Amino acid sequence: MNNQLTGDPQGLSYIIKGYKNTIPADQYLREVNKNSEEAIQRIQKEDKNYLGQIMFKRDEEYYHKNEISKLCIIDNGDGMTYDFLDRYMLKLGSSTRNNKHKNWGAGFKISALPFNEYGIIICSWTQGSPHGYMIWVHYNDKKQSYEIKLLNKNKVFRLDPSSKPKEIKQHGTKITFLGDSRSQNTMLINPLLHKGGLFKGGRIGEYTWIASYLNTKKYRTEKNITTRCISTHGGGKTDSREVVGHHESLLRGSIKSGSVKLSKAEVDWFLLPAERADRSSKQPARLLTGQWALAHEDEILRVDYSGKSDRNPLTAWGHQYSKRRVALVFKPSDEEFRPNLERTGIWKEGVNVEEYFDNWKEEWQAQTPQVLIDLEVAMAKKALEKASNFDRELKKYATLFRMEQYMLSAKGDSDIDKDKTLKTGGHKNRLGEENPDSEGHSGPNPDKEYGEIEQELGIKVDKSANKGVLAHNNPYPTVGFVEEGPDKSIATYNENYTVDINTDALQIVQLVEHRVKRDKINRYETVKQIILDIISFQIKQQVAHIVNTTNWENELIERALSPEALSACLANKSMLLEKLDEKLKETKNIVIGNGKDKLPSFDIHTYNPDKYVYKNSIK
Repeated sequence: MNNQLTGDPQGLSYIIKGYKNTIPADQYLREVNKNSEEAIQRIQKEDKNYLGQIMFKRDEEYYHKNEISKLCIIDNGDGMTYDFLDRYMLKLGSSTRNNKHKNWGAGFKISALPFNEYGIIICSWTQGSPHGYMIWVHYNDKKQSYEIKLLNKNKVFRLDPSSKPKEIKQHGTKITFLGDSRSQNTMLINPLLHKGGLFKGGRIGEYTWIASYLNTKKYRTEKNITTRCISTHGGGKTDSREVVGHHESLLRGSIKSGSVKLSKAEVDWFLLPAERADRSSKQPARLLTGQWALAHEDEILRVDYSGKSDRNPLTAWGHQYSKRRVALVFKPSDEEFRPNLERTGIWKEGVNVEEYFDNWKEEWQAQTPQVLIDLEVAMAKKALEKASNFDRELKKYATLFRMEQYMLSAKGDSDIDKDKTLKTGGHKNRLGEENPDSEGHSGPNPDKEYGEIEQELGIKVDKSANKGVLAHNNPYPTVGFVEEGPDKSIATYNENYTVDINTDALQIVQLVEHRVKRDKINRYETVKQIILDIISFQIKQQVAHIVNTTNWENELIERALSPEALSACLANKSMLLEKLDEKLKETKNIVIGNGKDKLPSFDIHTYNPDKYVYKNSIK
């Protein structure tokens, strides 16, 4: 009698066990749910009106017997026969069923077994054998292999009719996940998911994590199949949530939506309301915040969003200011790309899908719906209007960070030499604003034209005959503020001449706390905002110096603009603290009327005298 994996049991078990290091600890929820859906769909092929039911809940029979909560899934699919359980449950790549998304019988096994070494109990009932059969798959430490636990020398044994759950009327399957030990509560989230999994530590709720995962992981749900997640709170109170899928969640929560076709891909886009974007944390079972997601075969393989430990990538796709209100779901062609065995990524002929991102970025930005463009422009304008009063000081030094650059103009009185034309291009400055000294066009490229003449005729042409005007372009980058957590960099440079400052960076928080301890009058938020203004002031000069005045090679510029190099904005702490004290003098001894309001500004001359009380006269 063979009750172990075919082939070399220890070798295959070693491979499966190793997937614990490469596969997310929540992936098995998708795999077992997909198996249940396919079991129901095999019935629906014969009966189109058959209503499928899938339920994630606590195994009540196990709980009443052992007083330990174990997660189980129950479906009313076609079930598994004695022979199927006996022959195929521990064989990789041996599934004989005709499934829509093939994992060759490995998806459930490699995703669930590594996280359930104590065991997985499978009970199944079919139309032909309504009494049902059961097996217990576990990891045998002594043999160092996964095997079916022998019960009275049998691998599979017949169930008593009383064992059938009330959710299964005729046929179906119940799978119970025992975890890695008898005492483990598998209804609780696996600790590994605090740093990994689909959400990578974000949006983890004690009672809603399964519903939240499935509602995001499943992009679209299957027709005539209902999946519910039931959690049991303290005191026996239950919470039931239906899984509607990520697409439906975004559709219901958006103001506008649509789809754009790219080469070998399609993008579903959603515009979220401002109030929803601000309250995303209060929607534990729905991911309704600005995000970028990758979908394949109706499954979300990756999702990045504001508030997650990773940086929101929407900035690179053209949504720097609106990234909290825009949701993009990229769907590469199901025919062109295939998933890896763990279903954590997709590939095309050995090439990772990420290699196609640069082309898709260009295509998307060329086809971005006007409503999203208008939102980005409006929010960018609003952000610029809130620019720090340090900008007035920056204007004093603009000439120090700007090379002499000219624009072609018939009205110009300056001769333009080689490499003197405006490198930012067109008739706009770095902020995209119209240059008041230009005529509204960039004109011809003299270097190209003169080069052609000299090459063809061998005649040198006096380039100084081209007149131009000095371009008063803004030499400083645009700086924005993001919340990316204490573990992330202080600042990140973007390709579009912008910089994101991480307001949650540990070094910034430490500096704020250091100063607040010295002065109990000034509030934390007051000090923090001024420090952020100073950092922005420093970084603008640092970046402008590197990009506009060094004449370094591109490689050196990239290194100088790395997150590590930009952290130098906090190196001169004595200067920074002196600047801080200078600005705090303007707000010192100001008491907010109700003691709770935040200062709207740090320029005392902008305050409403009726709203604030001054302890001392301030000049």
